[in-house]
Amino acid sequence: MNPIKRRERLLIGILAVVAMVGVLAVIRSQPWGRVDLRLLKPNTLNWIVCVRLNEDGYGDLMMLLPDGKTLMLTEDPYDDRDPDWAPDGKKLVFSSNRRDNVYQLWTIDPDGKGLSQLTIGGGAKFAPCYDRDGTHILHVAQGLVTDIDVKGVHATQLIPLPAQMVQVREVYGQVAFRYAKRPIPTLIAAVQRTDEGEQAVLQDLSTAQQQFVLPVLLAGERVDLDWSPQGQSLVVAGTGLLIPTPQGERRTGGVIRFDLKEGTREVEPIPLWLSPDNTQGAVEVVWSPDGSRVAFVLVERRADGTLKRLALASVPEDGGEPTVIVRGEIYHPHWSPDGQYLVFAKGKPGNRQIYTVRYDGAELTQRTQAGDHITPRWSPAR
Repeated sequence: MNPIKRRERLLIGILAVVAMVGVLAVIRSQPWGRVDLRLLKPNTLNWIVCVRLNEDGYGDLMMLLPDGKTLMLTEDPYDDRDPDWAPDGKKLVFSSNRRDNVYQLWTIDPDGKGLSQLTIGGGAKFAPCYDRDGTHILHVAQGLVTDIDVKGVHATQLIPLPAQMVQVREVYGQVAFRYAKRPIPTLIAAVQRTDEGEQAVLQDLSTAQQQFVLPVLLAGERVDLDWSPQGQSLVVAGTGLLIPTPQGERRTGGVIRFDLKEGTREVEPIPLWLSPDNTQGAVEVVWSPDGSRVAFVLVERRADGTLKRLALASVPEDGGEPTVIVRGEIYHPHWSPDGQYLVFAKGKPGNRQIYTVRYDGAELTQRTQAGDHITPRWSPAR
């Protein structure tokens, strides 16, 4: 072969390889272009992710391993928060301001590899939560409840729907949600901030196009919610809740259950526990994976409306007096996948440590020793 033609072909081959690498780099830089090339990922059985705050209140993701060791997933000047596990325990999603100081959703592998941006543009995004089938992530984008697929390609505004925006803004002015959860694609419960406090809102997407207002389940000063494992019941907890009674509305703290087996219309509240005199309440409620009990942070409501965290407590799924599991200033409880243990943060802000405990109060174990830690989440891997 002619040496000149050989050199030309070699040069063309090199240019083709360079062009291909460049195209792949551009694709990989986009949220929709990520390809996970690793065949094996770590087994995350009994792994716990949490956020470690620095002195400025910025968070890094930290993993607590079963052998007692810790692994920093992120450790930088940015603010990482709100981690949530994919249902298979192979991926984490979180909110971070690590690009252009705007909070977007990012994903990372549980061993700290594979950091990748999921969302772009459209303002700040917080409180990501994987759907139970792992195909979509519910989150709050610029105050609105939004859905995005796990590739970051398609985003959809769900609460309020675009057709509901005018009416909702007329009623509430600025629309602001704190977080949302859904058990099935068509049913969403969300915590909405209002001028009077907060309220639990239920959006049934199968009928929402005909509704121009948001169905409110319960309003209060502070509201939290969680779905049952089967997704047919919703528990709402809080302080200063407006509870309907035969004598009229009564304001008190407690835990309320809503059964949705017969649909979402005219759902009646079922009290699981109510504070007799509105001096106590329940926040950060979480339903156990086996459906047998509901855990929450028991709080004292002071005269000025501020809250004092008293204990980690639980009630049976059919109601009863709270059982205290651990006393102290408790934050962000979360269940182990077998429903036998809880993980939580305990202590005053600036020195909150991560603990685990059996649901009956046995085997209390401190998992971190120094620093300030929040939002522990137990891996769903079994």
